[in-house]
Amino acid sequence: MDKRRREPLYSYQETNHSGRGIAATVLGAVSLLLFVVLTGISAMRGGSGGPWVGSFGAAAFLIAFYGMVMGLRSFRDRCRSYIFCKIGTLLCGLMVAVWFLIFCVGLAL
Repeated sequence: MDKRRREPLYSYQETNHSGRGIAATVLGAVSLLLFVVLTGISAMRGGSGGPWVGSFGAAAFLIAFYGMVMGLRSFRDRCRSYIFCKIGTLLCGLMVAVWFLIFCVGLAL
């Protein structure tokens, strides 16, 4: 009988996720949530949300920008799974583009 040790076909190892990638995903979700809430408030008030809606929007833009930077830096981490890095970077990048577009439309009006 063959007594050589055989390698298993499948190995179930625990995957390590990047902490910065998870943080970038959470920051992107917070920015998206603020976008939905602030858009709803502005729509209910007929487009006149006031300066506090704008200041929350600016804060959400900064949150999304910081999340995008953190998501891009998270690709340098040594981990097995980069799924949160990808999701966080894409979500934050999308939110930065949305907030920038809203800012540009506000300047044009």
